[in-house]
Amino acid sequence: MEYLRKNFDILYIVVQVWIDGFATMLACLTGFWAFSHFILPNQAVDLDNYRQLFVMITGTVLACFWTFGLYQGQKSILNVEEYRGIFKATLFSFLVTACAIFLLRGVDGLPEDVKSHWIYKLANVPYAVLKLDNADQYSRMLYIMVFGCIFIFTIIQRAIAFNILSSFYAHGIGNTNVAIFGTGPMARRLEQKLKLFPTLGYRFVGFLDVRDAVNDGLKEVQGFPVLGHDFELDHLRDRYDLRRILIAKPDYEEDELVGLCKKLDNFGIQYQVVPRLYHFFSRRFTVEAIDSLPLITPVPLRGKPVYSVVKRIMDIMASASVLLVTMPITLVLVFFIKKESEGPVFFTQIRQGANNRSFRMVKFRTMYADMCGDAVTPQTESDPRVTKMGRFLRKTSLDEIPQLWNVLRGDMSIVGPRPEMPFIVEQYNETQMLRLDVKPGITGLWQVSEARKAPIHENVDYDLYYIENQSLFLDLTIASLTVATMLRLTSTH
Repeated sequence: MEYLRKNFDILYIVVQVWIDGFATMLACLTGFWAFSHFILPNQAVDLDNYRQLFVMITGTVLACFWTFGLYQGQKSILNVEEYRGIFKATLFSFLVTACAIFLLRGVDGLPEDVKSHWIYKLANVPYAVLKLDNADQYSRMLYIMVFGCIFIFTIIQRAIAFNILSSFYAHGIGNTNVAIFGTGPMARRLEQKLKLFPTLGYRFVGFLDVRDAVNDGLKEVQGFPVLGHDFELDHLRDRYDLRRILIAKPDYEEDELVGLCKKLDNFGIQYQVVPRLYHFFSRRFTVEAIDSLPLITPVPLRGKPVYSVVKRIMDIMASASVLLVTMPITLVLVFFIKKESEGPVFFTQIRQGANNRSFRMVKFRTMYADMCGDAVTPQTESDPRVTKMGRFLRKTSLDEIPQLWNVLRGDMSIVGPRPEMPFIVEQYNETQMLRLDVKPGITGLWQVSEARKAPIHENVDYDLYYIENQSLFLDLTIASLTVATMLRLTSTH
């Protein structure tokens, strides 16, 4: 068990490579089976003609996975970055393999004078080893189906692996002991983030601080011990098996920070630093230089006209389809809401949307009519403002169905930051105002995270991440996680 604990990350990567290889080969065979049974059911398709291709695809996919960092243990909230990496790596391997098929296809039809040319003879050395015997017979439809299967199989097995890995972490297997250097508000917030996301694989053991603060009697922060100070790092590393330290001390002077990082390097302790202007780093940036002086330049948010048009089309199609399909359910809900308590069936409220434009958001009423208003959202099932029917609607998220009308109108989108009430937006700082750069949504990254029970404005990090990384793939990922979260929450009640 001790060997497993110390070498868990390496062993996990080795196992993951084997599983990825097996899943890729299985996807190739599945694509071949689907092609031969559904596309050409009346023709005999010889598997031997594709053996070389499938081996090449498997090797290329694994190489691309490695190139895109899928074996570097990237840690991201809800595993979003890994899914994005899988999409990019699969697409890139598709293009690389297509080029290889073109370059390695047969050359029997070439004239003899071409074959005798010295360039051809030089190129023929690697070609003789790597050539694909039946490249001219490969089906393009089969090729596309194979890579479709590879993407689906990889997403599924990586999602399963993520859940298994999370279970290991929950049982204390494979966790990395970490401490936070700093005891101020930023350090405390970082500790709360670690608590929210145990799937990151970090086991938080305590805080560290400068020697003066510890000598002044600082012993505990938020129930966790203050382990020691920066002059005891070698001793603390051995005593607590510290393998990583997260530096969250924005008021630290530059010379002191550089000195601390040098100590950590000398003692073989990995470290990460929360930057002083950490919200600035929520945007993409490039590092340029004037001589030896580095300059951090934010990448301007460019318009995404194609993405915006496609997303709007998908919003219209999805909202219209769901409204039609759920019409019978809506009529039943209307009946029971009216039967239980007096008042309107729908609850409308002014919310702030894109560019701080106000709109009237509509939901099914879940509270007694005389208790509805601009107040804090109910956080518990026992809230006296909520009706019995309202508890059911909230638990199943059916109260959100009328918001699809807002989506159809263009006030909202399916995926985006949640819309806030005007009196809360009036208290926003400049960073929080960035939430209003895009259309609000019914669901978003915050809603499918473990922080969804906290107030929206206290978790602006999720919205900033979404705004900076908007893509159809991220939207589909969030939508899928939303469905999974709804099913999980419903089943636990």
